[in-house]
Amino acid sequence: MSNVHWRPIKVATIVVTALAAAGGSAGAKLAAQPAATTASPWSQTNYNAAQSRANLAETILTRAKIAEIVHLRAITIQPTAQSCSQQVDSLALPGSSVYAAGGGFVAKYNAASGRLLWRRSTSDTSQDINDSIAVGNGLVVVGGSQCGSASDPLGIIQAFNATTGKVSWTRPITPVEGALDTLAVSSGLVVSAGDSPGSGPQLSVRRISTGALVWMSNRDVSCRGRMLVVAEVVITGGSSDCSGGAPPIVARKLASGALVWQRTGAWTLQRGDASSSAGHHVFVTNPKGTIVSLNPLTGRRQFALPEATTVIAVGAAQAYATCGSDVCAYSTSDGSLRWKVGAGFTPALAAEADGVLYLDGGVALDTGNGKTLATLWTGRAALSLAISDGRIAAVTAPPSTLSKVIDLYGLTGS
Repeated sequence: MSNVHWRPIKVATIVVTALAAAGGSAGAKLAAQPAATTASPWSQTNYNAAQSRANLAETILTRAKIAEIVHLRAITIQPTAQSCSQQVDSLALPGSSVYAAGGGFVAKYNAASGRLLWRRSTSDTSQDINDSIAVGNGLVVVGGSQCGSASDPLGIIQAFNATTGKVSWTRPITPVEGALDTLAVSSGLVVSAGDSPGSGPQLSVRRISTGALVWMSNRDVSCRGRMLVVAEVVITGGSSDCSGGAPPIVARKLASGALVWQRTGAWTLQRGDASSSAGHHVFVTNPKGTIVSLNPLTGRRQFALPEATTVIAVGAAQAYATCGSDVCAYSTSDGSLRWKVGAGFTPALAAEADGVLYLDGGVALDTGNGKTLATLWTGRAALSLAISDGRIAAVTAPPSTLSKVIDLYGLTGS
C-alpha cells in the first residue's frame, strides 16, 4: 500500500434496523467505571486535518487498562436501498456521541447506549458516497460525491446542526464542481479536495459556520484528491495528475492560499502530525520510493524512514508504518527505527492513543516496545477505527453482509 488512498478510512453507511446493546464478554466481572467525559474527541475522519490518526489527548484507555477493555455495544445498520455505497463510509467519535455518514445520509447516536438521536438524508439519498465527516462549531460537516455519473460526478459538502440534524448549508467543492476525495476541518475552516474527469483537480477552503468560500484552486491538486493540513499549511498534489503526469506537491497558507513552497517530481502524500502550529512533520514518498519527512513550513527534507512502505499513524514522538509485512515505529526526531514487530497480518489502518497502537486486525500494541497488550477482536479487519474518551469505535462487519455494525469497546460502565 505504498500509494495512500484518501477515500478516508471508510466508516459509515446506515439506516438503523436494530440497535443491539451487547455487553462485555461473558464472565467479565469488573467494577463499574465512571462514564467517560468529553476530553479527547476524535471529531473527524483520520482524527485531524493532518490525517495523523493519533489522539494524543486520550487518557482513559491507558496501557494498564487495556486488559480490562470489553465489548460494550453494537450499532447494527443496513445500507440505504440502491445506494452505491454499501459500507460504512465515515465516522466521528466526539465524546458521548457517534456520528456516521454514508449511502445518502448522516446520523447521530448516543455512544453510551447506541440509541439513534437523529438521522437526515444528504443531497441524494440513493446515490451519495459520503467519504469524510467532521464535527466542529456545533455543526456536522459531511463531504461526498454522487455516483450517478462516472465521467463527471458532483461533489457536495453539507453541514448539519449537531444537536438537531437540521441542514445548515450545502456547497459544491468549488464553483466548477466535481467529485470529493478528502475533507477536513482546521481553525474553523473546511478544506476539501477532489477531482473530476470533466472538471479536473479542485481544492476549496470554506468557513465552517456559513460555508462561505475563502479561497480555491483548480491547480496544484492531484486527480486523486490527496490533501493534508500541517502547521496551518495546506499541502496538495503529488502522485499523478489527470493527464498521467506528475504534478508538484504544493504548500499554501491555510488562511489565504498564498504559496509557501513546492517540490516537483513524482511524490505521494502520506500523513502529517498536527494541523495546528504544533505541526512539524509531513511524511511523503519521494520520487525514489523512499518515505521521508519534510518540514511543512519549508518543504525541506528532515530524515527518511528506512524500510517503511506506508505511514499508518503519526504521534508526537513516533511515526508508525508498515515495513514489508511488519509494523515499525520510528522516532520523529531523527527517523531512527525504535522497534519492528510482526502482527500476523499487514495492517491497512491504525490509531494511536495514550501509549497504545491499535491495529485494524484487533491487536493493541505497546507504543514503547511493540509488544502485544491485548487482542480486542479477531477474524476480520476494521474498515474504520477511532479512539476517544475511553471508547474504541470499530467497523468490523464483513463487507459481504448487508447490515453493517459499529462496535464500541471500552471499560465496563462506559
